Order: sequence, then C-alpha cells, then structure tokens
Amino acid sequence: MPAMSNRRAIFFLIVANLLWAGNYLAGRVLRTSMGPFTLNGVRWVISAILLVWLVRRRGESLPIFRQWRIFLGLGLVGMFMFSSLTYWGLTMVGAGEAGLLSGLTPIAVLLAGFFIAQDRVHPAQWVMVLVSVAGEVLLLHHSGTNHAAAGSLFGAVILIIAALSWGVYTALGRRYRAVFSPLVLTAGAAVWGAVPSALLGIWDLGQHLVIFTPVSVGALIYVSTLASVLAFVVWSAGVNEVGSAVAAPFMNLLPVFTVALAVLLLHEQLGLSQIEGGVVIIAGAVGASLFRIPAPRLIEEE
Repeated sequence: MPAMSNRRAIFFLIVANLLWAGNYLAGRVLRTSMGPFTLNGVRWVISAILLVWLVRRRGESLPIFRQWRIFLGLGLVGMFMFSSLTYWGLTMVGAGEAGLLSGLTPIAVLLAGFFIAQDRVHPAQWVMVLVSVAGEVLLLHHSGTNHAAAGSLFGAVILIIAALSWGVYTALGRRYRAVFSPLVLTAGAAVWGAVPSALLGIWDLGQHLVIFTPVSVGALIYVSTLASVLAFVVWSAGVNEVGSAVAAPFMNLLPVFTVALAVLLLHEQLGLSQIEGGVVIIAGAVGASLFRIPAPRLIEEE
C-alpha cells in the first residue's frame, strides 16, 4: 500500500505540472482574443467561485471577511500580480520561452523564503542560485537580440518579475499553513485576488477587443478550471501523500512540459541559446533542491 500511495502521489504531482504547463499555452493562444488583464479577471472570478464551492462541499470554514487582510495580501501577490504579469508577458514572449523562464520559480521561492520567512539556506544553494541567474542572463540576451519579436526582452523581464511574485506568495502563505488548510488559503486568496483582477480586467476591455471563438472559449474554460482548481487539488493531494520536501523538485517539470507542449501543439521553435539558458536555469533549480536544510524541530512544532 505505501508503494501504491507513493506512485499515486507522484502521478498527481506530474499531472499538476502538466496542467500548469497548459496554462502558458492557453495564455499565449488567448492573446489574440482578449487583453491579458481581462483574461486574468475572468479566470479568477470563475476560479474563486469554484474554489469557494469546493471548500463548502468539504465542510471547511472560510473566514473571507474576518481574515480579509491575510487573504487580500495573498490574493494581491499571487492571483493578481503573478497571473496578470504572466498573461501580459505571454503577449510578447512565446509559451516555450515563457516556460523556460518559469524555471526560475523554485529559485524565487528559495529567495523569498530566506528574506521573508527567514528560512535557512545551504551555502551550496546560493551557488545554484547564481547558476540559475546565469541561465536567465542567457535567455534575456537572446530576447534582447531577437529583433523578430518586438518587446520580447520586456516580456521576458515581466515573466521574471511574475516568478519572483510567486515566490513571495509562497513565502507569505507558509506563515498561515498551521492556521488554514491549503484549500482554504487558496480559496480565500482567490476571492480577494479576483477583486482587483476583475477591476483591471474591466479597464482592459476598453483597450482590447474580445473575440469569442470555440478555441478561445475552450482555452478560457481551461485556465479557469483545470489549470486553477483541478491542478491545485491534485498537487495538494500529492504533497499530502509524500510531503513538501519530496514534492518540491517536481516543480522543475513545469518548464520541460511547457516547452514540449509549445513545440508540439503551437509549433514554436526555440533557438540554441534559449535551450542552453533553460537547461542552466533548470540545473540550478534542481541543484538547489538537493541541498535543503531541514527546519529545526522547535519551529515546526510552533
């Protein structure tokens, strides 16, 4: 039974990353159908409704108003800032390159944990951070010299800031993991994150035409359900089975899946410098996960 449970957990972790990879493709496809901020507003309004329903169905309490400061802070950084910047960046950068840039996310989580949550960092992890930064420089250099894609350098920078914002969201969320379940924490953040996302989305309606096609509707449903709610559920299930330390390295599958899907489904092409930069980024992230310092027992008990 333990082996079967571990296999199931690993399957869940892989599926979650596959669903998140699809989010990059959907965001890239939807760039011609609506503005990036309209997309983010619609996504989180729908996702928030579904997540609240799921919390109620499980019989958990969701103190949306009583703990509004906590949920608003998380929603602003995670659902509003991270997602808005990601979809904005995807209007200028291909899904494959965006996926490679997402390889910085584990490093962003590490840095945010150090500066915000006072996590201890192994000296070797700092070396791996520099390795990933070197990979980012390679990708940014390619974007800066790629004259065929106007604004690609700016888009790459936007995506890097998005990854950093996700690291901040993760570090802040860890403060309340002993108070709220992962589902409640995500649902509360989604509700409050949907508010500024919807307001900015309404403004964006005046800047971009909205074009509904079978493909755009399908992509919109995907990002609002599978890439948001289902991905969260299966990821949480996997983490609960094997623990966060074992699950964390699976995040490195995200750039790999994204690149593979972008090439297969969107027929994107990646240059050698992009691939080299992505490999270096992922290598740094994987290396950082190998030198984790366990938290002191007293801190865990608190």
